[in-house]
Amino acid sequence: MFPRDLVWYLAFGMAAATVATLFVFSRRVDHPKEFRAQDNPPPVLQVVWPILFLGPLTYPFLVVVAPALAYGTVVTLGIIPFGEVLQVVGLALWAVGGILVLRAGRALGRFMTIQIVIARDHELVTIGPYARIRHPTYAGAIFLTTGVALVFLNAVLLAAAVLVVVVANYRARKEERLLASPEGFGAEYRQYMARTGRFLPTLRRA
Repeated sequence: MFPRDLVWYLAFGMAAATVATLFVFSRRVDHPKEFRAQDNPPPVLQVVWPILFLGPLTYPFLVVVAPALAYGTVVTLGIIPFGEVLQVVGLALWAVGGILVLRAGRALGRFMTIQIVIARDHELVTIGPYARIRHPTYAGAIFLTTGVALVFLNAVLLAAAVLVVVVANYRARKEERLLASPEGFGAEYRQYMARTGRFLPTLRRA
């Protein structure tokens, strides 16, 4: 496995940068206040989603405060085959996920919101990562949570990453139904779906 200090410093630095950037971005965006259609999940899932997404990113801060929680506990996978390789993959996923989330936020601008809604003046965004992926924010969340779980080889974080995949897929399907409906963008969005992938670029040709 990686030297513990190296993992801590790298993970802590990436977590600090990710959380700080997301916080600054959320404070700057002026979200729409009037909607023409919406299909939000149950309130409990609206609360659970940001916790699942952002919760694992706070783990490195906890590790710095209480290092004993990083290794040697019942939820730490310990020495496993290819452990160092998994940690390298985790750091890469973490970086890719952070870039995806930030680029998606920049492309969406004020239309980025936790609610599944269509603003009255909504525009279909197809620039940046949205040119190839319909839900880069959700993809980024999946990569981020999976990445931190692999960096620390933690069973609880891996379980959280699985839940992020499940909830992200649920939310993505709801968004697609709404955006493809007459209240959304209708045929225009269905054509957009045909040439893009949900979480990864598609190999299909429209």
